[in-house]
Amino acid sequence: MPTAKFFALRGIKESLVNGYAVIGLSEAIALRDELYQLAVSASRQLESFVLDSLCWVIAVITKRAWIDSCEEQRAAFTRTLCEDIMIHSTPCIGLITATYLMDEISGGSKCSEFNLPWEFHYMCKASFEKTHLLFLFEAALKVMHQQLQRSLTRQGTSPSGGHTIAYERRSALHAAERALNWAFTSPDANKLADSSFGGSMGAAATDGANDGAHGRARAGDLDDGDDYEAPGQAILDSDLQNRTPLFPSEWQTLLLDSSVLELFFSIYEATVSDQMHAYFSPGSSHIALQCMIQISGLRGKGIFAQTATKSTDSLRAEYANTIMQNQLRVLRHVCTMDFTNEASEDLVVATTQMIRRFIEAQLDEQPVTMVAGERLHTLALLAAGVPETFDYFGEVSKFICLLLRAASGILRSEDHHDIDEEFGDMDNYFVMQAFDELASAWTSIINEIREWGYLAEASLEGPAKTGISAGAGSGGAAGDADAQMDNHKVLKSFTQFLTSTAYMIRSEYIQLRMLACEDSAKESSSRNDAQSIDHGLLAKDYIVYEDQLQFFALLARLDIRTSMDRLYESLCSRCSALQSEFSRLENAMSNGPGADASDETTQRSIDILHEQIHWIVLLMGYTLADSGNSERVLIPASVSESSAVNHDIEHDYVVQGIMSILKTLQFELMSPSSILAAYGSPLLVETLFWTLRRIVPVYFMVDMSDYRQMSPHIVSAFGTPADGGNGVALIESILEFVRRAFDLWTGEEDVLQMCVDMLLAFSRRSSIARPITQSIKFSSLMLYFTSNIARFPVSIHGSMVEALASLCSHSSSEDHERAFLELKSLILMNIAQVVRDPAFGQHRDKSQIIGRLLDGLDMLDGIVASANFTNMHMIFDLLFEIQPFFEQMLSIYPRDQEVPCKIVQIVESAARYCDISSLPDNEHMVRFSLNVRSMLQKYQQSQEGTMSARPDTDMDTLSRITTLTLAISHLVRNEMGFAPNELERSISREMSDSFGETEVYGLYCIHTTATDTQLTTPTVMRVYMQLLSELVQFRLPSLIRWLPASTWQAAMSMLLAGIDNDIYDVEQRTYETINKLGAYIKVVGVQGISPEVQQIFQQSIQLFLSKLFSALLFSPFDSQLVEPAGTALVMLGLIDSEYMRNCFQNILQGKSASIAERLTAIYSNFNHGLESCEAVQLFLRSSGPIPEPIDSISLRQPLFEFLVSARAVIRVK
Repeated sequence: MPTAKFFALRGIKESLVNGYAVIGLSEAIALRDELYQLAVSASRQLESFVLDSLCWVIAVITKRAWIDSCEEQRAAFTRTLCEDIMIHSTPCIGLITATYLMDEISGGSKCSEFNLPWEFHYMCKASFEKTHLLFLFEAALKVMHQQLQRSLTRQGTSPSGGHTIAYERRSALHAAERALNWAFTSPDANKLADSSFGGSMGAAATDGANDGAHGRARAGDLDDGDDYEAPGQAILDSDLQNRTPLFPSEWQTLLLDSSVLELFFSIYEATVSDQMHAYFSPGSSHIALQCMIQISGLRGKGIFAQTATKSTDSLRAEYANTIMQNQLRVLRHVCTMDFTNEASEDLVVATTQMIRRFIEAQLDEQPVTMVAGERLHTLALLAAGVPETFDYFGEVSKFICLLLRAASGILRSEDHHDIDEEFGDMDNYFVMQAFDELASAWTSIINEIREWGYLAEASLEGPAKTGISAGAGSGGAAGDADAQMDNHKVLKSFTQFLTSTAYMIRSEYIQLRMLACEDSAKESSSRNDAQSIDHGLLAKDYIVYEDQLQFFALLARLDIRTSMDRLYESLCSRCSALQSEFSRLENAMSNGPGADASDETTQRSIDILHEQIHWIVLLMGYTLADSGNSERVLIPASVSESSAVNHDIEHDYVVQGIMSILKTLQFELMSPSSILAAYGSPLLVETLFWTLRRIVPVYFMVDMSDYRQMSPHIVSAFGTPADGGNGVALIESILEFVRRAFDLWTGEEDVLQMCVDMLLAFSRRSSIARPITQSIKFSSLMLYFTSNIARFPVSIHGSMVEALASLCSHSSSEDHERAFLELKSLILMNIAQVVRDPAFGQHRDKSQIIGRLLDGLDMLDGIVASANFTNMHMIFDLLFEIQPFFEQMLSIYPRDQEVPCKIVQIVESAARYCDISSLPDNEHMVRFSLNVRSMLQKYQQSQEGTMSARPDTDMDTLSRITTLTLAISHLVRNEMGFAPNELERSISREMSDSFGETEVYGLYCIHTTATDTQLTTPTVMRVYMQLLSELVQFRLPSLIRWLPASTWQAAMSMLLAGIDNDIYDVEQRTYETINKLGAYIKVVGVQGISPEVQQIFQQSIQLFLSKLFSALLFSPFDSQLVEPAGTALVMLGLIDSEYMRNCFQNILQGKSASIAERLTAIYSNFNHGLESCEAVQLFLRSSGPIPEPIDSISLRQPLFEFLVSARAVIRVK
């Protein structure tokens, strides 16, 4: 029975794996050979699943005996497989076995469990890939070639025989694809460590982000039913899963052969035409596409190593020529397809992936040829060595346009309703995902040329270079290009080409967005209220579509004049149309109550125009300015240069574009009393203010010293009065727009918040903030805000006060103090006035009272966040003045969590933004510390008895704990300044002790107001471990002095939880903290510490050792954390060497004598290495109240040798 045979084979496999030591090498090989002959002779009689199982058992036996076999035995079996593959009987046992063998030896998730050390798998893989993998790949290629020839010569005829290749699960193409996705081992020590420890979690998380096709199945994961190989699952994972492997030089002859490269493209074409699967198995077209993607990204020094006859650059040029010619053939075919048909998805997506992989791989490789004293650029190498270079990139640009055109076509058709139902949005459809792939590749080219332009410009400012020199790698195709092309000519040609194609891509993208606006308006009219609400909660377009908008801006800056001309005309035409619609609407309304003024057609037209203007303004915003908060953003050079060459300002579309944005905003902010006000668009108003927040700090009041040359039109329109500019008047207009926005859209929180954010952005530029505060408009705006603040959403009060306070700090001293007092009175009115009310105790739980308090605290938090050196002293005075009210509120609200939490939030902001060193004297500093400690004590007391009533995972509760922890963390960093620790500071002991006691109490407060479950949630644990590491680094003597034993126990439990944690930064800080604390315990000792704390330290050190030893030797471990974790292990071992030795002895239990002997030798060598390590001896000789831990860099060699060697023996699979 087939099922019995299947399970019998499973039994054979298990028996051999478990009993190999008894069976022996010769018997195992004999069994394998017998099973192989059985498979060959009975292949047509066995059911497919039995035959598959038989070949799999053969592969398992081969791997188990691989290391024990001599090279002649391995080579003999490989030859047997290759011969059978070449004969290619049907079914081909050699192919099926070879594919299973590659799966087993690759060491991934498809590898069987052998219960053998990691080094066994590594040695198998290293040996197999050295020669055997290449032979199998070559044999598979020959079979593929034969299949291709048969399919081409017998097209149109029916296949003879009843048992065709259609019934094979494994094919030659399948085997070739496995080889092309092979993750080669490397002699590099870092990569060896990555393999041993399972790679880097951080790298694994980011590699996938750069892959194409937005989460589609990765290359190599093609078998139905095969488990997806997640990061960390495989013993031997690829370091770069989303790039073509780095093939060694031995593969050069085969892989760089143009006929081999062309074979995969031809195979794909043949699989598509082989509808009856007479020559190629089902699914072969998909596998062929994956192979095409892989060979399109060949890279590395090995595969392109210089030969006796050809240079590296010549090899790269010939390879690029072959790939580009074949991709051109695919491209031209794809461009004739119907992209609205989902049947084209595989080819369209694969084509974009192979294009992106080829372009990015080429740009990553640096040619070695030198021309005119500089290294030949990659694009220059392509242009010199590949005649079809510009045809290729031209076809790619055409493909990009066709994808956008196809998306536009779908929006015009009725098919988009089905797409919306299935994918939710056109941008989730494969056509737009393919566009995103190509946009990324195209961006790489543009950025590469721009970077070269910057470097070339910088080099022109230095000494002139003369002469032409050829490097060692010159010659061949690239060397012949010396007389024909140089970097300057080629990259100039590329720039001209990109500029000409950019216009088409921009036009198609604008058209697509305009059509999408029409579709959105139609959909919104049929969407019910609940759906409309959900739609409004989505992220902003400038965030969701940021990549596409940046790509558009990159294209636009290639020809800024034409781009801005088109955007300006589009904006003006739609604004004119919108005005016409409003005029028509106003006329209809004036005809009387009976007129149907708000008919559905007019409303839809207005909605469409608003949406389209919204997108045009977004495109303008991204084109004209880059984003940036922390550093000064300058006008892009291409924009400034384009503006400067215009003869008059009326035809300067950079200036006119910005002016049109202001005019559009002016039109949208019509009087609230207007009957048309209700037809405005809050989304558009928000977008206009967002654009001004981005543009105004860059273009207004420019500092001429930042630019070598500045457009006179920009200066005239937006510059300072001293430069003859009109910037001040326009800023005053913007302030008026802000007031009108608050009048018109009082209930639209997003619009008002964007206005406030814009004002905050203005406050960060003194050249803009200063004229704002000097304007009469600002005085009236501030009066308007403070007088009407109750009308606006409470959620924006804090940021509103922050914006006003930040702006006021740029005014004169007298005006600043007056404005600050006005804001202060507003805050006190909501806090002091309420708390001083005699009836406060009676009405304290009323929502109105609590609301006023929270509003006042929000505004106080905002004014604290505005702290700078001009207003810091006033903010500290305000905090000191309100301190009694804080304590009273904390005493009155023992159960209400909102008010105490808001007070802690203010403490956090004060510790973050207010510089403690700016206080006038030690008395004020100590007073601030005591005030913080007093509030923490009140807060801790207000929480007593309420902890168990709060859900452990409640988001508000976790937020409160996080805020409290951050408050203490910021306080530590603020008051410590640049001092390495508390004993090396030039301040009084009284002040240092005061802050030390406050910070230690803060840690105690955290543990008494939060449960262990809450503290170990990811968000809280991140900030907690940051605080604990800072306290141990800066305040260790204070911790030893004041922290209670119960809190020490809780802190040690948190450190234990941080070992081998899933969160990278938690784990990193854990090891840093253990190192620092361990250094203190080892050097200073624990004699002066209470016996209870001493016992906690001793127990914790042993727990740390056990868990850390186990994690480093057994668990998948982030290789980037091995060094700090290993250093912590050494530190703990120096403190309690006997317990560390016991941990090692526990590992030896249950191990065979040979394994135990090897491990003992490895551990002994490690100890000898530590004894001879200068860094360890230097640490042991160190002294001082706060010793430095061991230098981890010096420990790296003995540590990694021990861990890699031990894991190779201990870790089994």
